[in-house]
Amino acid sequence: MEDFETYFQQLIINEEGGIRFYSFDSKKYSNTGVALKKSMPVFYNPIQEFNRSITLIAYKAFQHISESDRNFEILKICDSMAASGIRSIRLFKFLKKPIQIMANDLNPLALKVIQKNIELNSELVSLSDIELFNQDARFLFEDLHNKRIYQNIIDIDPFGTPNIFIESAIKAVNINGLIGITATDTAVLFGVRPSACIRKYNIKSLRSSFLKEVGLRILLYYSASRAHPYMNYIEPMLSFSSDHYIRIFIRIHKGKTGINKNLRNSGYIFWCRKCDWRRSIGMDLHEASFSCPICQSKLDYGGPLWIGSLNNSEYVTECIKTLEDSEKSVIPSKKKILKILNMISFEDKFPPGYFDLHKICDMLNISVAKKTELILESIRNLGYDAARTHIEPRAIKSNVPIERLKSLLIDFHQKNII
Repeated sequence: MEDFETYFQQLIINEEGGIRFYSFDSKKYSNTGVALKKSMPVFYNPIQEFNRSITLIAYKAFQHISESDRNFEILKICDSMAASGIRSIRLFKFLKKPIQIMANDLNPLALKVIQKNIELNSELVSLSDIELFNQDARFLFEDLHNKRIYQNIIDIDPFGTPNIFIESAIKAVNINGLIGITATDTAVLFGVRPSACIRKYNIKSLRSSFLKEVGLRILLYYSASRAHPYMNYIEPMLSFSSDHYIRIFIRIHKGKTGINKNLRNSGYIFWCRKCDWRRSIGMDLHEASFSCPICQSKLDYGGPLWIGSLNNSEYVTECIKTLEDSEKSVIPSKKKILKILNMISFEDKFPPGYFDLHKICDMLNISVAKKTELILESIRNLGYDAARTHIEPRAIKSNVPIERLKSLLIDFHQKNII
């Protein structure tokens, strides 16, 4: 790795959000064109532009909120896994000044690439604007904590599970600060590898018809459980699932009252594999019945996990406003992000779990539901609430009972509406 010049000869110039930068060619380190190999010298995935762009929006919205705090002086950001540095440079260009950005990566080659990218954009940013660190993120967080150099925002975006970084990040962020966490170990969080979920998160996963939402709820609960021993608690600000990863933005607060509120938002989800009935309960399993009230089949369950809101509605509104005020040249995925944020703004008033209309129709052996808007309208006409979810294109969120939804879909099928 010391022979940096050999690696530099492999670099190509990319462009993202109006920033030109060096990176390694992702096509050479991909089997499928989507998933990248760990052998890539410095990680850069062009498909993750959406992730980086929504992160810019989330952090600028948080900056707006923070400025209303009379004790706020300057926004301090730790990009703990900076890789090529494109996120850090885009953040510096996008956010209101003054800001302080720390770009860290364990890979020494990544630091050299970041330096080259800062030099390439010298008219915009300099090495005095973005401070570079070459440490294991956990050690960096502990060092920041020990020196009381607390950050307003910490970004955790690892290749795989974020589990080992969360606790030390909570200690390094300001009270009322924000942590952005990406998890790409979706097979673990979605219940495909249940034993690995117990090993990594100490939580029983649930491979259900709404498994992606379960993954978000596992990551939120795990984050809360890492905060509580330090008398801290979490506030979910924004949570989403996209492609092959999930991402949450949580605010860290302090106090016993908030911890107790977190615990009231924690519990278990029970689900019937045979009929798709579901229910969430609190932490007391004495309340639980393991028999489905609809078909009497044995219920599966997951937890403990987060059963409260996945998002803060005021923050999501601020994100939408920030996005609408941003140029598409700076936020290339603007249209997609706006669509997802608008869906998210309606999702939290519903119970945990979404209804996958494709899977329900398969269960009923009827034609696949395509007219989602008509189905939503019919559910509302029955007196229930319903909305699309950003997680799956053919899934909905609703408080309608599963048997009532099935009857509606069967009726649509018999009338040849679907």
